[in-house]
Amino acid sequence: MATLGRPSLLVLLLGLLSVTADDSLVIMPSAQQRSVFEGESLFVSCSSQGKNVQRILWTGPEGNQITDYKGRIHVEEGAAAHNGVDLIFDNILRRDRGNYTCSANVDGKEVSKSFELFVDKEIDFLDTPTIQYLEEGFDSELICDITGDPEPTVTWSFEGKKISYGDKYAKVSDTSNNLIVSNVTLKDAGAYACKAVQVSPRITEMKDLSIDVKVHHKPLWNDDKTKAYSYVDGSVNLTCEVKAEPEANFTWTKDNGVIYPSDSAQIFNDNNTSILQLKVNDSRMFGDYLCIAQNKLGTLERVIILQQGEKPAVPTAKVTVEGVDRLELSIDAKNHPEMPIVGYRVQYKEAGEDWSRAQSTYFKKASIYVLENLKNDTPYVLRAASKNAAGFSDYSVEVTKRTEKIISSASTSASFSISSCVALLLFLLVSASLL
Repeated sequence: MATLGRPSLLVLLLGLLSVTADDSLVIMPSAQQRSVFEGESLFVSCSSQGKNVQRILWTGPEGNQITDYKGRIHVEEGAAAHNGVDLIFDNILRRDRGNYTCSANVDGKEVSKSFELFVDKEIDFLDTPTIQYLEEGFDSELICDITGDPEPTVTWSFEGKKISYGDKYAKVSDTSNNLIVSNVTLKDAGAYACKAVQVSPRITEMKDLSIDVKVHHKPLWNDDKTKAYSYVDGSVNLTCEVKAEPEANFTWTKDNGVIYPSDSAQIFNDNNTSILQLKVNDSRMFGDYLCIAQNKLGTLERVIILQQGEKPAVPTAKVTVEGVDRLELSIDAKNHPEMPIVGYRVQYKEAGEDWSRAQSTYFKKASIYVLENLKNDTPYVLRAASKNAAGFSDYSVEVTKRTEKIISSASTSASFSISSCVALLLFLLVSASLL
C-alpha cells in the first residue's frame, strides 16, 4: 500500500479544512436539526465575524441556491449586513424537508454549515363528528378519523376511564382508529374521548377530541300519568313524556278519531313531550284519550283517562303583615273530601293597573304565603284562586294593601339629634333651678 509523504498529507488536510465547517461561520439557532409542524414559520440566520467575507449564500436540499428576496422561502440581509444572510420560511410544507447549507468564503477559506429541516404534520381529527350515534341492540362503530406525521397512537376513553379492548370494545382494524361497541344498550350513551399521541426523537404531541355519544332507541315512558281530572267549563293539560332517540312524533286520539288543533284543543310538542290542552266545554269531553309516541325504532301507546272532578271552592285571602318590599298573606278554601286543595295561584298588580299586566305566583298549600320584591310605599291589589286535581277555581275578592314606607337614616338621625337637644335643654333648666 502506498503511503503519503509529509508534504502530500499536509496538502490533503488543508484541502479538507477548506470545505468543512468552520467556527468563523455561525448558524443561529445552532441546533443541527430543526423540527417544525406543517404550516409554521421559521427563520435561520447565517453570519460570519471574519475580516473578509465573500459570497455568503444558502442552498436548499437539492443543491439549488436560494436567491429570492421574497416568496414563501426567501433570504434577507441579516443583522451583520453583508456578513450575514437570514433564511426565511413562511407556511412550511412537507416538501421543504431536507438539508439546508450556508456557505461562504471567509478570509480566503471555503466554509459551510448545515442544518436538517424536519417537517412534521400536527394531529388533525379531520371531519370526526363531535356528536355520534350508536344503535341499540347492534354492534355499532364510533369514528375517530385522524392524521399526523409521525403517525399518532390512538386510545379511547368512556366517562373518563380508558377503554380496554375485549368483548365489549374492539378496533375496526389495524389501519383504522374507529371503535366498535358491541351489543349496544342505553348505558353506552355518554362522553367518549379519542386521544392521539405522537412520539418521536424530535417531538411529543398529544391531543384529544371529546365525542358526545347518543344511542338510537325506541320510545320509553318517562312518566306514569294515566289519569287526569277537570270539570265542565274548566281546562286541563294531558301530558305524554317519553325518552326517545331520534325524537318521537306524537299523535292523540279519542274514540278512534285523531285530535287536531281546534278552539277546544291545542297540542304542544317539544323535546319528547306532548301536551294536549283541553277546554272542557261539555261532559262528552270526558273519557279515554290515547297518546301514541313513535320513532323509526318503535311505537308506544298509553291511555289517559280524563275524569270529571269537583271544581275547587273560591278561597278567601287577606294580608296579615305589610313590609317595605313584601306582603304576607293568609289564604284558605273549603276542601272537597275526595279532591283536596293542593295550592293557590296569587295574582297581584299595582293599584290602577289592568289585570293583564298582573304578575302571578303559584304556592303549594302552606300556612303563610309571601309576595316579595315589591315597591315600597305602594298600594297593591291581589286576588287568589285555589287548585285541586281538577284545576283552578274562580278568583277571590280583590284585596288592596299598601307596602310600608322606608324611613331614611337621615330622618332618623335628625329626629335623634332634636330629641337629644331637647333633653339636654331640660337637663340644664332643671340644674339651674336647683342652684
